Amino acid sequence: MALKDKKQTEKNHTFLQSLLHAWSGVVRIFKQERNMRIHIFLAVLAIIVAAVLQISRLEWYWIIACIGAVLITETFNTIAENLVDLITEKNYSELGKHIKDMAAGAVLICALFSAFIGVCIFMPKIWNLIFH
Repeated sequence: MALKDKKQTEKNHTFLQSLLHAWSGVVRIFKQERNMRIHIFLAVLAIIVAAVLQISRLEWYWIIACIGAVLITETFNTIAENLVDLITEKNYSELGKHIKDMAAGAVLICALFSAFIGVCIFMPKIWNLIFH
């Protein structure tokens, strides 16, 4: 969708136009999705804790990968929810409910995996700070 013309039907003409549309999507998800804002808050918190605890380069890679995975999964969950609403015209559909539940489940699995990685990285360092 072009920024000036809300009814664009052809492909983007420039790379900059593609970037602007992509950024518009990121802003829309952040503004409209409470869970995305929660994920962003937790990501910033994880980054602050990682910096304070001075984690290793490899541990940083894991933290950044987990943050990216959760944000991407939440984005696809939002896409699935919007597609179901579009197709069903926001009327209840058993199949639509299953699709939304599965997409939310994917976010849950990713978030739990990420939390496990965070515990594995942060807990030994916090333990050492407390007891040594």
